[in-house]
Amino acid sequence: MTAPTISSKYIQQPAKRRDSTTGCRIQFAVVLLVTLILELILLLTTARDILSIGWAALLHVLLVALLLFWQQKIFRCPGGVKRRTTYLFLVATAAFGPIGVLGTLFTIALHTWYQRSTTSFEDWYAGLFPKEQRDEVAELADFLDAHSRLKGANVPDSFHDILSNGTLQQKRDAIVLMSKHFRPEFAQALRSALLDPDNSIRVMAASSISRIENRFLEKAMQVDRAAAKAPDDVDILLRQAKLYDDYAFTGLLERDREEANREKAKQIYREIIKLQPENYPATLGLGRLLIRTGEVEEAAERLQQTLQFRNGEPQLMLWYAECLYKLGHYQELRKLLREQGAAFIDGPGKQRPRIADAVQMWLGRSASAN
Repeated sequence: MTAPTISSKYIQQPAKRRDSTTGCRIQFAVVLLVTLILELILLLTTARDILSIGWAALLHVLLVALLLFWQQKIFRCPGGVKRRTTYLFLVATAAFGPIGVLGTLFTIALHTWYQRSTTSFEDWYAGLFPKEQRDEVAELADFLDAHSRLKGANVPDSFHDILSNGTLQQKRDAIVLMSKHFRPEFAQALRSALLDPDNSIRVMAASSISRIENRFLEKAMQVDRAAAKAPDDVDILLRQAKLYDDYAFTGLLERDREEANREKAKQIYREIIKLQPENYPATLGLGRLLIRTGEVEEAAERLQQTLQFRNGEPQLMLWYAECLYKLGHYQELRKLLREQGAAFIDGPGKQRPRIADAVQMWLGRSASAN
């Protein structure tokens, strides 16, 4: 017996809500009409010298006071006419009399007309980044298609330049691409989009940054749980450290959060090295973070030890070279580059010409020589 009663109660709620909304609208319409008539009477009687300006002003104030009492104590509508409309009605009537009432009516009419064809904020916001399951081939096709449209605009092939000089659609494409394929190099461009004159671009950029942060938080929660279950699993710890390391390097964080993530990554890297002293990724990651936080001497010591059994590793050689440069050990730096710099220039350096030019300079070779 109880279940049908509860069901019928909830089934009847929408009908009651509709009746309440209709009643509110009728009440508001009646108050608007009565107020308009009274304000017009005050205006006409004052214009014909039936009432003095003082009496007319006093009656106008009393009418506004009655409207305020009605709005605060009598008008109770959970839906339908929004309270901000009644506030507009009060302020407009108090300031402009019958013209204010007519302006409120005109505003309500425009709102009703445009509401029929406009998209709600929730639907518009959800449409910025639609949730859909796509395979890698479709993702790549979208990437190439959007990228070709961006390149076809006769603007430099740079996200930052596109966000500065591109059309609205090109800016949207750029933000979507950066969100889906985010790399730390995109951080400055995304931050610049937060200052775009167009409100929709600013919202998209903020949403994109929020999505990137949410992706990190989801991954961080997963890897933290896995690390708590297996505290001696080096592979899991390495994934955890790299996640915090990469997130600190995004360029999207405030300084204190960035430092907190770097300290967390350094702590995990140290734990890995205790478990596996010759773990190359952990040593390289820790050395890189130590350099960025100004602990160059410790970084040089750790990287030098690793360099002894990873001879010829370009990443390790470059970070160790930076340590030597920051410490002012220029003779050791030249010796290191003489031993391993040529192999870097002829190999990985072809993909990193700026670094290769710097190595060539230290070797005493022409930047164009190769």
